[in-house]
Amino acid sequence: MDQDADHPELSTKLLGALRSGWRNWSYYIGCTAVFLLCVQVITGCLLLLHYQPNLREAHESVAVIVTQIPMGWIVRSVHHISANVLVALVMLHALHVLLTKMFRAKRALTYYVGAGLLAATLFMCFTGYLLPWDRLSVSATAVGSGLTSDIPWVGPLATEFLRGGVSVSGMTLSRFFAFHVCMVPMLLVVGLGLHILCIRRHGMRLTLGPKKKRIPLYPDFLLRQSMVSLWVFALIFTWAVLFPTQLRLEGDSMAPAVEGIVPEWYFLAAYEVIKLGGNLDFLSGIGITAELLTLLGMAALCAVMVFMPRLDRRGPGRVWKGLVLLTAGAFVVLTAISMIAPEASGMNVEGITERLSVLRERTIAYLFPFWLAVLTLIWFLSSVIQLQSRITAFGLPDKAGK
Repeated sequence: MDQDADHPELSTKLLGALRSGWRNWSYYIGCTAVFLLCVQVITGCLLLLHYQPNLREAHESVAVIVTQIPMGWIVRSVHHISANVLVALVMLHALHVLLTKMFRAKRALTYYVGAGLLAATLFMCFTGYLLPWDRLSVSATAVGSGLTSDIPWVGPLATEFLRGGVSVSGMTLSRFFAFHVCMVPMLLVVGLGLHILCIRRHGMRLTLGPKKKRIPLYPDFLLRQSMVSLWVFALIFTWAVLFPTQLRLEGDSMAPAVEGIVPEWYFLAAYEVIKLGGNLDFLSGIGITAELLTLLGMAALCAVMVFMPRLDRRGPGRVWKGLVLLTAGAFVVLTAISMIAPEASGMNVEGITERLSVLRERTIAYLFPFWLAVLTLIWFLSSVIQLQSRITAFGLPDKAGK
């Protein structure tokens, strides 16, 4: 890179100046999330080759992908599973940032951009949930997009904007498709670039490597990150083969809501809060419904988390840290309570379920050579990492990367 650009310090400025922790697992979360975002893009592009974003052919095109396109069922399963893992990692990364107070010392902009990335990731998953156009996704989208209707003045307009009309229809599918594959990914790319730029500009809290010396991003950290990403992808691929994503019955926007409907796991806590808030009707006399009161409470809590750099500027911040831990604990407990509840049964297409079982039985045998190749690559990366560790252990110049 230095020779091509005729700039002897280009790679140092781009790579060496960004430093990361040596063995602190928290530093791998963000980069693994970026890796899974790349997996989402690749598998999503493959699915786009056969998906038809219209009301008549959406569900049928997904059935074709699963049953007729070679490896289509694996690509769809990897896309679905990696999206869930991506959300979990982004949430875990946000929790780590809040607990370690990494938003201090001129890092507020980095934190705000990261909060926007978290919101964009959740919205991307919400819009993608409708695209198969099955019964559960149609009912869940109708409920989820209708929550904003309780907000005075702007609520009905927001609901109509999301749905493209007064109810979930083909226009909603087209609009969610545009959000999912175009608008939100562009925001994620721009936001991710700005996030990395902020980290490059303002730095991040660092841990020390061997002999108390800081290490560069390249090659020490990237080698370990490559091994972590390989492990994550191998586990996701194995899970996709053993437990492929099922296809539910085709949705009908005119049909009544499905009994026992629940959203995806990352929205279960909010769903449980809204369900529990349905009993709060003591303010109905002044026009405040239970749903609106619950939404206002969750919005206030989210606002506190977003503006944490302004609220927790200095000192130990035990109160704010306790609030973060309490919120995280409540999220886990409410999510677990909702997951215990029985789900709607008889929703899968029986013929496709049987076809997936046959494909899984035929593919399981190939997991052995797959894991043999994965373990070989991990062994190779481990050898290179050990060699690089010895090189780094001899010492790194104090001004390296500056």
